Amino acid sequence: MKEMAQYNYIRFLFFNQKKSKRAIASELGIHRDTVTRAIANPEQKYRLSTDRPQPVNGDFKKRINIMVKENNEAPKGQKLTKLRMYELICEEGYSGTYSSFTYQCRKEEEKLHIHQQEAYLKLVPISGSLQVDFGEVYSKRNGVPVKKHAFCAKLCSGKGEFVKAYPREQTEFFFDGLSSAFKFFGGIPKKIIFDNLKPAVKTVLKEQDRILQQEFLKIQSFYSFEAEFCGPGKGNEKGLVENLVKYVQNNYFLPRPEFISYEDTNQMLLKKCQHRLRTRKHLGETWEKRLLAEDFLPLTEIYEYARLKDVKVSSYQLVHIDTNRYSVPTEYVGKRLQARLYPFEIRLVYNDKVVAVHDRLFGKNKEILNPYHFLSLLWKKARGYDQAKVIQDWKLPEIYTEYHRLIQAHLGSKSKGTREFIDILRLTEEYSVPTIARILKELDQKNRYSYQDVLSVLRYQTQCTSGTQYLADDILKKLNIDHIHTTHLPLSEYDSLLVKGGEING
Repeated sequence: MKEMAQYNYIRFLFFNQKKSKRAIASELGIHRDTVTRAIANPEQKYRLSTDRPQPVNGDFKKRINIMVKENNEAPKGQKLTKLRMYELICEEGYSGTYSSFTYQCRKEEEKLHIHQQEAYLKLVPISGSLQVDFGEVYSKRNGVPVKKHAFCAKLCSGKGEFVKAYPREQTEFFFDGLSSAFKFFGGIPKKIIFDNLKPAVKTVLKEQDRILQQEFLKIQSFYSFEAEFCGPGKGNEKGLVENLVKYVQNNYFLPRPEFISYEDTNQMLLKKCQHRLRTRKHLGETWEKRLLAEDFLPLTEIYEYARLKDVKVSSYQLVHIDTNRYSVPTEYVGKRLQARLYPFEIRLVYNDKVVAVHDRLFGKNKEILNPYHFLSLLWKKARGYDQAKVIQDWKLPEIYTEYHRLIQAHLGSKSKGTREFIDILRLTEEYSVPTIARILKELDQKNRYSYQDVLSVLRYQTQCTSGTQYLADDILKKLNIDHIHTTHLPLSEYDSLLVKGGEING
């Protein structure tokens, strides 16, 4: 190989001094082919015309080629690294170095076109198009990590973002995320790009063909948007929302915030989305201003979806849903109800009548006992009142316990006192626990202990007014007395009726 300086001089003589190849070869005493190579190769790199001999790989070339091919065809989670492949072939007697092994692997990969870098087209974003996806995020509760699933939506043209946290990626949460995003953006994007999420896609076919879930077809028909699905493993086809997921993970949930409730978390996310909408810019305009130019379908109604489940009420007045338990009124024991599972609420329905509504529980082996569901049963089984779990879990003010004891003492019977006290507890459903607590304290000071006393004070406080109101004009006309007018005299004027001859008539 000639030195770089000589290559430079050859090129100088040929291009600058306009000398022929023969003259240059004669002047420098070199072969004419050397002159030709220098003129054709400005980078002056050494190039192998034939492969170097590799005696170590010789007997193992075929085996290496088979390993590379099998590894390429293996499922995604079962592919081996080159280091692991090298360790395995060494166990078969291979004595070459790791670099010699990887050199042979690369040659075979080139033949099979493995790991060839994919080319991409730069696309112009379409107005009114949206990308959506879920991403895992973590907060903490008492120092313990709490996993949540963030529904992320990103406009392709206007760049506006929407994020909402859910406990899972089930259908009811997915649909709620879509509807919430439409409300946030103020319209329905004409085209939405999805990953192959289970709530939307039942079966992935060739190319863009998909068999969609029936429930997804219903919401698509309701909002009339076009659905487009990425190819399997082609997250780059919705790169905007993929980047949003990473941004949410790194900026909203690091360091991990304290988890209080989903309502609290989603209020935080909503404020951050609104702030970015007002402050972030694209092409010199804020996202908020660009949002006004989006080509949306009008949003006139929100699609309400609930996952339905048939449940049977146990003898303890409970229905079991997703390993958790919810109470219902006593009269529905043994009956079959329909549970409607909304994202954060559960409604229990019997013959089209909603008989119980609860906040939805997440986790395992939890329960919600509504005390008002059990009062009629406790009235019948008064002896079990003190040990009833629903009563022990009901954190009533201390005055309730004291008043219960005093009613029992006043009536001279625990059962009768408990039943009368349960009648008082029923009043708290309409008038609130604090209101009845104030009345109990007032009655306790007067040594009055009965349901009728509580009811009497309650009626006085709620029904008595500080004065009378004038009848409305339309009522006076209806009674045909709108023409009658009276004068209002002070009470002192009536004293004159008692006076006779300047003296008060005794």
